[in-house]
Amino acid sequence: MAGASIAKPIGVFPKENICSIIGRPMTQTDAALATALETLRTRGLGLRRGSEAPSLDRSRPSVPTGHSSLDAALGTGGWPRGSLAFLDGPAGSGATTLALGSLRATQEAGGLAAWIDLDGTLDPAVAARLGVSLEWLLLARPHDAAEAVELAAWLGRSGLIDALVLDFGERDAPDRRALDRFGSLLARSGATSALVLAPKGRAVVGSVAGVRVSLRRSAWLAVGRDLVGQRVHATVDRHRWALAGASAQLDLWFGEGRRIDPLVASLARPLEERPSLRVVSA
Repeated sequence: MAGASIAKPIGVFPKENICSIIGRPMTQTDAALATALETLRTRGLGLRRGSEAPSLDRSRPSVPTGHSSLDAALGTGGWPRGSLAFLDGPAGSGATTLALGSLRATQEAGGLAAWIDLDGTLDPAVAARLGVSLEWLLLARPHDAAEAVELAAWLGRSGLIDALVLDFGERDAPDRRALDRFGSLLARSGATSALVLAPKGRAVVGSVAGVRVSLRRSAWLAVGRDLVGQRVHATVDRHRWALAGASAQLDLWFGEGRRIDPLVASLARPLEERPSLRVVSA
């Protein structure tokens, strides 16, 4: 894991417990993580010790997806804790936007979130516009897939993070054994929900994930001539903890999240002449 860069610190974690969690001597990156996580604790914002910031109820068996219709379709009220969930869709199908929305909803409920960005493609500015609080987001950029899984396992074993995204980008996913071990670790800890984005690792990740949700764009969303989002059909293809087969319709917005009204209101036209939201065939 040596050399992974930590872009944003989050949360609380005592340095002295790092070695017991990872089960081996600390590397340079482990020390960087410990320092980053310690930073907010020394500022007095320790969520686990009770502070001005709320904390997500750990007795709740799931973390929110950010979409009530998808929460209902999953049958577990959100992403189950201890689960490895695969967002299965081609590029442009909304997987990244859905994952960011899930982290936003987790943070709004008082939870802690992390994003492991293997390709370095996550734009923090976009994440912020979609409602993610960067102050409470741990963003790590490992060098390869194996290191990404190890870091995800590190965080899952810590019990600190409520929701994390493991984004392989255009890289190949690691071998199935590594993902199997990661999935088993998550199930044993029962604290973290992990969302996996892996367009090139569909076969491997799909066979390991306890939850698999397929995404398919059904329409574009437009205001005037501007495309502002997309309507996506999400189907629960696999669910180890509930019945699969249910589906949900999700409206995923570009840049401005669900804040469409301010966008429309900002147009310098009388109310009756302002363009309304239109659904355009995909």
